[in-house]
Amino acid sequence: MLKPCFVFILIWLLCCSGRAQTAEGSVLERDSALVAYYKKCKANLKSPVALDMCDTLLQMGKEKKDTYVQVISECLRLDYYYYRNDEANIIKHVDIVKATSRRLNHLKYFYFSWGSRLITYYVKQHKVNLAIYEAKKMLQSAQNDNYYPGVAECYHVLGKIYVTQSNPQLAYENFRKTIDIIEKYQIPEINLPTIYASMAQCALELKHYDEAEEALEKALPLAHSPYQNYTVRKGFVLYYLDKNDLENARKYLQEVEEMFQKYKELSVYVVGLYYIKIEYYRATKQYGKALEMIYNTMNDTTPLRSKYMDYSLTQKLGNIYWDMNNKEKAAGFYRDYIEATDSIRTKEIQNSATEFSSIMEVEQLKNEKNELQLSVQQEQLRITRLVLAFLVVLGALGTFLFFRFYKLNKRLKESEAIVTEQNKELKEFAEELGKAKERAENASLMKTNFIQNMSHEIRTPLNSIVGFSQLLTSYYEDNQETKEFSSIIETNSKNLLRLVNDVLDISYLDQTDELPYNTTVEMNCCCLNVIDSVKTMIKDGVEFKFNPPCTELMVKTNSDRLSQILTHLLQNAAKFTEQGSITLEYALNESEQQIVYRVTDTGKGIPKDKQDFVFERFAKLDDFTQGTGLGLPICRLVAEKLGGSLLIDDSYTQGCRFILTLPLVRA
Repeated sequence: MLKPCFVFILIWLLCCSGRAQTAEGSVLERDSALVAYYKKCKANLKSPVALDMCDTLLQMGKEKKDTYVQVISECLRLDYYYYRNDEANIIKHVDIVKATSRRLNHLKYFYFSWGSRLITYYVKQHKVNLAIYEAKKMLQSAQNDNYYPGVAECYHVLGKIYVTQSNPQLAYENFRKTIDIIEKYQIPEINLPTIYASMAQCALELKHYDEAEEALEKALPLAHSPYQNYTVRKGFVLYYLDKNDLENARKYLQEVEEMFQKYKELSVYVVGLYYIKIEYYRATKQYGKALEMIYNTMNDTTPLRSKYMDYSLTQKLGNIYWDMNNKEKAAGFYRDYIEATDSIRTKEIQNSATEFSSIMEVEQLKNEKNELQLSVQQEQLRITRLVLAFLVVLGALGTFLFFRFYKLNKRLKESEAIVTEQNKELKEFAEELGKAKERAENASLMKTNFIQNMSHEIRTPLNSIVGFSQLLTSYYEDNQETKEFSSIIETNSKNLLRLVNDVLDISYLDQTDELPYNTTVEMNCCCLNVIDSVKTMIKDGVEFKFNPPCTELMVKTNSDRLSQILTHLLQNAAKFTEQGSITLEYALNESEQQIVYRVTDTGKGIPKDKQDFVFERFAKLDDFTQGTGLGLPICRLVAEKLGGSLLIDDSYTQGCRFILTLPLVRA
């Protein structure tokens, strides 16, 4: 008869536990100014100013170097969102409290925020799968920390979860484990009487009357606060009602009513009083009073009310009218109850699917994290093996040198003092090896500076060679052989000069984060200048096309670097296009604020599997083709430094098409 009441009462107690339990800790034993401001924050917890007050309390705690107050200020901020059912901020600030508590070594609040706030919130919102998932993670964490109060809190929240799932057996077992741990390790727990009361009601639902009575008897002397005395005596009322001992049930019910009259702070729990009075009046067949209590409960405006309570009240109305033999009216209430609970079950099924999806996503992220950690560990193992191999080689070298010196010492019959001196020299030699290694590393760091300096030094004589080779070519214009030799010198000197320029340029780009992009140019003029510089390279029978989308376009860009990229792309197109056409065009993407350049040719093209390879440094598709393999890598690097990109259009198959994308900044 009392089973639905037990389930309801236990769920209702769960809702109350958030109010009954607090994160005060030992704050009341701290500095008087901190205590006063803490109480002020707690009193204004329902007001938006509470967040600013929590910031002030946190700052006060830091100034006084009081770690307790720092943690509790974060707990109060969490409570602000908890009582507003703000899930996103609850999750966020639970993580903040956990991080702060662990950093400041206050694990009590670490598990308080996890269990009494996050998991309890999930239970209240009927997100049972997430609640169980978090509780099991919390239990594992507490066991790893060897923190028994945290383990007890885990079993406590698991008991609450199984209560909401109408599983009194598992709820009883978890409450039992909670109490066992608290008593075994003598953990101070102010809510121990209420835990006993919850376990007793689970035992009562399982018809384990002896265990229920024993739990209530143990809870009674431990109850000190009005709330604790109320929960224990309420448990006695339900116990004697189930035993059909109406006299003792009435006795404890009167005590509960007297407590509500005496202690005004219990008024928030008046719904619980209504429920046990409903069960008492029903058991004593005072159906009129039972109905009156039900309607009083329905009209109650306490914030602890929930839709589940209303549905339970609807079922109780059906039960009472059934007991009164008013089958028709009872059937109406039963129908309302069934329709309401069916909609709840549908929603719970949908929530369960969503929760499982969330849990699977979390587990997937954990697996990915584990895989990443495994790959890091494997890389560390590989490095360790290399270091060990190096040490073995070094040890072998040291052994060889040692025996070499030993044989020399033996052959020369030197004294032990000389042998000791030679060993000392050997150690000094090992130190010199380490210093030589450091010098080699420093030499590697000097490589870039060396390349830059030498490139400048080499380029000056190369310019002279190119100039004089051009002079020789023009001077011996009538001597074909001399002219050819001079032309070869000029061509190869230019190639070498271009290599030096490329090396210098790529060295500069590697040390530069970004390039200037603020020169105002007219885009069509810029493109025509580039075209003029490469026209002489275009083979006969190849048509050159320039398709501007507008007659004039003033933009801000880096004209030198843009010309460098377009010139190289057009030179490549001219080099590999024997017939057909070469096209330079650009388009404006106003929505993305981009300008897109395209260089298209009808040459032999680049295979799809090599289209990423050609952008690697010193990469060449044909080793017999003139070039350094640095042009395209430099072009892509310049494009990226300008805030854009350079790639090959793999959908174009009639040759090759390069797409250069840069920011569009109108002048």
